Amino acid sequence: MHGMGTTTVPDDRLVAQRRTLRIAWLTLFAFLGLFLALVTLVALSVRQWYLAATDTQKATLVVRSLNESIVWQPAGRTIFQGTRDQQELGEGDVLRALPNAGYGQVASLRLFEGSQLDLWAGAELRLIELRTTRWHSGVLQVTLEQTGGYVRYDLRADQPFQTVRFTVLVGDARVEFTPGGSYSIGLYPPERRVIRSDGRPALIADIAVRTGSAIVHGVVGQPVRIASGQRVEVDPAGLPGLPVPARWELIRDGGFSLFSEAEYNNTTRTDDPTLPRATTWQVSGTPNLPLPERGFFRLATICRPPNPTLTCPLEDRRTAAWFYRTGGQVNGFVTSIRQSLGVNGAGVDVSEFRSLVFSLWGRIDYQSLLAAGDRGTECPIMIRIVARRSSPTDPDEERVVCLYTAASDQELRVRADGVFYQRVDPATWTRFRVDLRDEGWLPDYRYLRSVEIYANGHDYDARVVDVSLVGTQ
Repeated sequence: MHGMGTTTVPDDRLVAQRRTLRIAWLTLFAFLGLFLALVTLVALSVRQWYLAATDTQKATLVVRSLNESIVWQPAGRTIFQGTRDQQELGEGDVLRALPNAGYGQVASLRLFEGSQLDLWAGAELRLIELRTTRWHSGVLQVTLEQTGGYVRYDLRADQPFQTVRFTVLVGDARVEFTPGGSYSIGLYPPERRVIRSDGRPALIADIAVRTGSAIVHGVVGQPVRIASGQRVEVDPAGLPGLPVPARWELIRDGGFSLFSEAEYNNTTRTDDPTLPRATTWQVSGTPNLPLPERGFFRLATICRPPNPTLTCPLEDRRTAAWFYRTGGQVNGFVTSIRQSLGVNGAGVDVSEFRSLVFSLWGRIDYQSLLAAGDRGTECPIMIRIVARRSSPTDPDEERVVCLYTAASDQELRVRADGVFYQRVDPATWTRFRVDLRDEGWLPDYRYLRSVEIYANGHDYDARVVDVSLVGTQ
């Protein structure tokens, strides 16, 4: 019985000591874990700061036109002011090339990393972000907003940065360019008036890729990828179309299908401004002769050239411009259609186009004068292209083409200065085609004003169709 009374009983103090020791160790490990977590958090924050810290950079302005035609708006200001060559611009600044700045590249921006942006007259560009990572060569971020005109973007290829983000905002769309490429964005108003609810001007963005590739992000839908040699148009609502070849048709209504014969001829009348009239081709006739002695502009339904008959499927039907004068006339008369090029007929800057191909199909069914007449300028199909070489102050210059019929080239007895002659077979469709960048035409001219097609002579019966002027960069 005595032995049972000596059974070992846990000492309360020992249990308490052990509990206190466990709590102490747990507290120590908790604080150690918290300390390590804080150290890790600080280290990660320092690393993130190291990776994300950026420095703002600058762009250098190169003025190629008159200084007063290139203006800038400092960040946070509302008034534009004059610029100087080699001026530095930074984030938030806006650069504008006024419409009177001239033809071709009127100003350039050389970015800090070597890319170059060329501005044409009427262009406007806001510098939103010009940034690089501060402590390493990890990221280059360039964000611009183009709000007007035409800008070419030539991006440096051998970038020293691991990640390059080059973004241009145009209206409601966003364009991403890859380094090492050459791109262009042109902004112009739509032909039909569009009113935006936000009060901003309604503009179409024409985005082209010469080399490299680009991605266009619209307000909705999948991004559109543009490869080298392609272009995409973005409508005023910020919706991109499908990529198409990077070619620009500068002639409007080259198939004479947008208006009726009466609407084309109404352009000759000034007595009634309410008459519906064509807005593409302007018809005229000179001199002012009595109606029976005048020539006429008409429309003719034909089969697609070179088919000389009127027998063809409906999808091959075309509408031709028809210059017609009969009656055994003995005085000269010019029946003409003329188109002023560019938006609202203001002309078009063609300095970016390395190729400018003018073409049409022509057919001469009758001419009463022999070959090109006694002056060398009386041809049943004549083409006049009016251009200026390099500046708005330059005089107009023209290139003139004469298409005529004759039994042989020897019958062309008189050649007028500055006229290109081509003999064609009578009553046969002939395609005339010339690259205006070829020597002798307009190899280095920067501006085209108008295209005129006309018949000159006594009696004539001639037609033209599929008039085209295609520019390629």
